[in-house]
Amino acid sequence: MPKVKAEAKPIHEREVQTGELAAIVGKSSRWIRRLTSDGVLKQSTRGKFVLGEAVQAYIEYASGGKETDNKPRYIDFKTEHERIKTEKAALELAEMRGELHKAEDVEAVMNDMLGAFRQRIRAVPMRLAPELLGQTDLNVVKGKLMSVLDEALSELADYDPERFRVDRERADSDDED
Repeated sequence: MPKVKAEAKPIHEREVQTGELAAIVGKSSRWIRRLTSDGVLKQSTRGKFVLGEAVQAYIEYASGGKETDNKPRYIDFKTEHERIKTEKAALELAEMRGELHKAEDVEAVMNDMLGAFRQRIRAVPMRLAPELLGQTDLNVVKGKLMSVLDEALSELADYDPERFRVDRERADSDDED
């Protein structure tokens, strides 16, 4: 009498033992038992797991949980961490290229520029008073005032990225001392 072949189950519906599941996911049997006691994996019968369900549950566990749990997942933290590292590297590169300046560098350079401008503006009366003392022609007075004020304003008009680098190097050398 010919033997009747048992109909083969699809692989995802097959039951596997703890040791087999451990080998499939690359962990120890003890690890699988711990995940089972933690409720991550569900046994179909004592010591056996439905392969498809167990692998899916393990993958979900390894990736940090379901996306619908509204809980932070490890993979989300890892992704955010990588995004921040990429952004930081881009900012550092922009700074090295002179396309970006640190706030403290901008503050130092602007303080220097504004301080020099303030000194020039405050020096205008002392500088021009002797020249304009007896001057009666309004156009001459206006011309001299405009010339001196334009000279003082030019202090603010000259953007030089090199000043930021020099200022940063000076601050770094002061920190080392």
